Amino acid sequence: MTDFSPYYPLWGRQLLAEFANINWQYGLALKTPVFEITDAEKRCGSWQAATRIIRISARLITGHSWDITCQILKHEMAHQICSELFFEADAGHGPIFEKACDLLGLPAPFRRASGDLPELAGTGPAENQQTEQGRQFIRRIGKLLALAGSANEHEAAIAMEKASQLMARHNLQQVQEDLQSEFTSLIINGKTKRLERWQHKICAILLRFFYVKVVTASLYDPLTDTHHKTIEIFGRQENVAIAEYCYAFLAGQLASLWRQNRKKASGKGIRARNSYYLGLLQGFHDKLLAQEALTARPRPEKRETDRSADPGMAVLIRAEERELDQFVGMRFPRLRRRSGSGAMIFRDTYEQGRTDGGQIVLHKGVADQGSEQGLFLP
Repeated sequence: MTDFSPYYPLWGRQLLAEFANINWQYGLALKTPVFEITDAEKRCGSWQAATRIIRISARLITGHSWDITCQILKHEMAHQICSELFFEADAGHGPIFEKACDLLGLPAPFRRASGDLPELAGTGPAENQQTEQGRQFIRRIGKLLALAGSANEHEAAIAMEKASQLMARHNLQQVQEDLQSEFTSLIINGKTKRLERWQHKICAILLRFFYVKVVTASLYDPLTDTHHKTIEIFGRQENVAIAEYCYAFLAGQLASLWRQNRKKASGKGIRARNSYYLGLLQGFHDKLLAQEALTARPRPEKRETDRSADPGMAVLIRAEERELDQFVGMRFPRLRRRSGSGAMIFRDTYEQGRTDGGQIVLHKGVADQGSEQGLFLP
């Protein structure tokens, strides 16, 4: 059995930093408690009001990603709020505790007794959480995206267009009938200390075309005592699942197409590769934009009955956007928008990539995706 006790001081230091950040993010005035890492097997965390100690289990830290540890920390901070701000030391997990959880934006699965973690140990979209309608939607999208890998370019284009139409129709129907699945979030962690510009470009594509919000942040790795840059996707469960697949697919396509075409590229090294990557993604973006324009073009026989043109429907769609923004705000209440500086690129290589990007099709299905791992872009 691995002895993690040498890490305990490092984890305590990071918990102090997380406590200070949560205090600032949510505008609280909690006094810093004493942190203690325990060897408890059953309880993930606890708050001791008399001694002002928050205890966090080493089993929790080593067995789950750090974002789960932070949710348990918030749970114990909610108890601290009850004791020191609401003066209700015996609030338990009742209404006053719920009020404290609201102040911290704590997701519902983490509000119960902290001895038991949610089954999925996170907020990622799981198959057993999705509505049956959502599962059917993902299966249908999966079949269309599989067809989009056809060697027949005409068939692939039709499949892509139908997939795009289905996504738009599904999300519109969800808003119309108030049948939306729950909001969820999912973290993509590549274990790197920086995000490349091409990763930001993929995030922008997800934000623009896949009905999700995207936030870039960082996450502590307790086993290496380092911080990694992360991408977090927010949205309805089925939309998040599809966006995750599309991120992985596009990242894989970049590397594959670069290997095939690098000899044709002008320039050398990382700058040439990144020029090609950015061009590829711009070409794919332009392709999706063109498909969206074709899909949105009203048919003569439906112009009078198109419900999406109803001003009332526009109000509902804006309300849906606000709800998602509020959900993102629960996790990142002081979110900042940041625009990066322009990248130095080889123009010829970029344009070659842009041409090749117009040929990308989403060729794998998203049904039966097993990943549950887990940015607000302007």
